[in-house]
Amino acid sequence: MDGFQVERDVVMAMRDGVRLRADIWRPVTDRPVSAILFRTPYDRRAFNADFLRPQDTAAAGFAAIVQDTRGRFGSEGDWRPLMWEQEGDDGHDSVEWIACQPWCSGAVGMSGPSYLGITQLVTAARRPPHLRAIAPAIASFAQGEQVEMGGGFRLDHILSWVAFMALDWMQRRQASGAPLPEDAVAEVLRAAQNPRALMDHRPLRDIGLFRLPGFPIRFDDLANPANAARILPDITDIPTLHIGGWYDVFAQSTVAMFRQQRALGRGDAHLVMGCWSHGGNLPSQHGEVNFGLAASGAGARIAERHIAFFRRYLDGADVAIPPVRYFLANAGEWRDAAAWPPADTVTVDIPLSGPGEHAYRYDPADPTPTVGGRTLGLGGLAMGPIDQRRLNGRGDLLRYATPPVPADLDLIGPVEAALTFSSSCVDTDVVCRLLDIAPDGTTLPVTDGTLRLRYRAGFDREVPLVPDQPVAITIPMGDIAWRLRTGHRLGLQVQSANYPHLDPNLNDMSPLGTGTAGIVADNRVHDGDGASAIRVTTARPLPSPLTLRPEPASG
Repeated sequence: MDGFQVERDVVMAMRDGVRLRADIWRPVTDRPVSAILFRTPYDRRAFNADFLRPQDTAAAGFAAIVQDTRGRFGSEGDWRPLMWEQEGDDGHDSVEWIACQPWCSGAVGMSGPSYLGITQLVTAARRPPHLRAIAPAIASFAQGEQVEMGGGFRLDHILSWVAFMALDWMQRRQASGAPLPEDAVAEVLRAAQNPRALMDHRPLRDIGLFRLPGFPIRFDDLANPANAARILPDITDIPTLHIGGWYDVFAQSTVAMFRQQRALGRGDAHLVMGCWSHGGNLPSQHGEVNFGLAASGAGARIAERHIAFFRRYLDGADVAIPPVRYFLANAGEWRDAAAWPPADTVTVDIPLSGPGEHAYRYDPADPTPTVGGRTLGLGGLAMGPIDQRRLNGRGDLLRYATPPVPADLDLIGPVEAALTFSSSCVDTDVVCRLLDIAPDGTTLPVTDGTLRLRYRAGFDREVPLVPDQPVAITIPMGDIAWRLRTGHRLGLQVQSANYPHLDPNLNDMSPLGTGTAGIVADNRVHDGDGASAIRVTTARPLPSPLTLRPEPASG
């Protein structure tokens, strides 16, 4: 092979006659080659992700097909939000079109992050005969999202995306010769310039954008869990390279998909987890921490790992690929493992030690602000490890901390909070955040989890609380690979809002998007006599027991 060639604006007809357009990057060779499909709603001409680029794909000897999804940029058809059924059909037809081309060997894979990752999952669920492997990155699925949000709503993520899509919709209308009235233009521009105003509007379902004639997004579409991508167990029978980041908003989903495939005996499921947040680029710095050059996408050699995966599962090459590869934060190193969590880890309960209970007041009119963590940066939020001392002085959170650890402590695996909790209201949220507290007081979030307490018995039912009656709750906080350095303290932060990352619970059982003022809640963590604990996974047993003791968050 000698370089590659690019064919632009190739038409691919779908089963209903709609024509999607793609650019095809092919190595210069006379023999058929395996192909990798990237399906994007964000303009194929602008596609450039650190995970795997089409030019790297073609240079490695594969054909790369970068396609605009239905109704986007060069492709025909009508675009709708969350049209996962349609994306599954179009993905199936695109794979089979590619497999029939004379330059293709008949083996097709898929790759790409975020929306592109979800299109892979819904395509794989359709089981196109020539789809041999997928590599979804920073992607999610319905069941995983319920756990990640605890029954809440990703307010900043979704409404910032709505504002972005509204601007795109308006520009398309103008280009088509059917411009919007001046008042509608003003509504779209206000949303694009200040998405936070959408998030602050009550009730949410009455946001002006949703009432614009012809606007294809309605609040009910976004709030309905049935519109999320439901793909498990339908992807259990295809080789999959799951790629995620410890600070990605979809971190829990990424690990959950891998573990479910492995639990069903799929030895061809692989996992790569880096110290990354959500985005197409993979730098070494996230939030206020630079994790070192090794932590970057280049340091991880992430493109090479994609190529090795596809050589094995598309071309049948004898390439060794570890089941798990993960970055251990604060150690600056990548590690391989045969399973997740690694087999040599142990589960440790760290109890909350207190006089019996600690209380805080949560007011939905002044919800605890989002400060870093597993968020999405579409709106005004910062992602990743941000010092939690910005919240000092608020009366709507509790903090607990261990004494300084006498030696490095590697936390590798799942984390969960098992709390005894009560509220003066019939419903409230509990947000738990694991912390790394440095000797100088810097307080970084490591991972977090949330639960809307009406869903404590399952997401398929709503059970109100009995006011002031303690209940036992378990909150999954996701997985981590984090070194707590000598002299640092492990902390836990408990609050009842993470706003605007999540919609604020109004504490009154009102359906999503309908409430206005809400009710102030007096919430309590019952923390004595083993009533509450966090459960962590460590690389070795603790040399001595640890306890989490209450401490002020007053600065």
